[in-house]
Amino acid sequence: MKKVNVLISGSGSLYGVAIIQSLLKSKLPLKLVACDVSARTVGLYLAHQAYIVPPAHQEELYLTSLLTIIAKENIHAIFVASSHELAFYSHNKLDIENKTGAKVFTNFPETLNLCNDKWLTVNFLKENNFYFPLTIRYPEDQDQLEQFVKDVQFPIVIKPREGAGSQGLYIVNQYEDLHPLLENKKGIILQQYLPDNCGEFTTGICTGANGRILSGITLKRCLQDGMTMSADSGDFTEITDYCKKVAQVLKPYGPSNFQLRLLSGKPYIFEINPRFSSSTGMRSLLGVNEAEILIRAEILGEAISQNTILKCSVIRQYIDYLVPTEKIVMLQEKFNMEHEN
Repeated sequence: MKKVNVLISGSGSLYGVAIIQSLLKSKLPLKLVACDVSARTVGLYLAHQAYIVPPAHQEELYLTSLLTIIAKENIHAIFVASSHELAFYSHNKLDIENKTGAKVFTNFPETLNLCNDKWLTVNFLKENNFYFPLTIRYPEDQDQLEQFVKDVQFPIVIKPREGAGSQGLYIVNQYEDLHPLLENKKGIILQQYLPDNCGEFTTGICTGANGRILSGITLKRCLQDGMTMSADSGDFTEITDYCKKVAQVLKPYGPSNFQLRLLSGKPYIFEINPRFSSSTGMRSLLGVNEAEILIRAEILGEAISQNTILKCSVIRQYIDYLVPTEKIVMLQEKFNMEHEN
């Protein structure tokens, strides 16, 4: 079997470290190459080779650095582990693949935009006859506000159309609190509150070319500041199968995450993230190594069979790493020398 050279971009993120650690456990012959904008990110020192790159918003500089790394390291697969870099890779996916032959595991802009905009996500679910939380926009639909409140009743969720985690999210329990939160706001949605008496679930679906389902796993999550800090793996096959049906229509490429709650026993998706998740490492521990699955299926052309998923709980705890200071200094100095003037 040939050695597969994998680039993990944004390797210092929680997702990046999880991807690297998952691939280090793999029995595949892999060389892991990490890149990040900062020398003080641990993913750089867990991988076999490391590079500092300019920020992705400096598109020309970033693309030049990226193409140099891909050529030098003969990269076969690129995993994007930074949400700040998704748009760059989405817009440049075909160009990078055509120039280098490396497979970029990210979505085209149409899918990325649909998932990033929660209003577009809801309309996708509605148009394809999936369950969805009742939703209106603000200020565009403010004339519907009173009827919406009558229809869904309190509590009501207010959140930005675009954004991650729980930033800008409010749960409103009475009419008097509604208008102060909407005053002078734009790009907002008001959404039916989905009860959490059954908990909240995150389902990871990996898809290959043409929306081919490669893997699926559902976890019941315990949240802190919008991040999964603990999760239970149980008998959630019905939820996983439902999310697979949604993925078959959406046809994302690579890893995707479906966030949902149950209403009257039915899975109501309220968010789709077309990227690696904060639960990536947890899923790997439970038997679903998403990064390895994508390499086996899309790079090596192997048939994928569903692994046995452990019925267990995972608790996240951050740990500290010792890194020789000279390694950090040398990496930073190398970057500085290459990008002088």
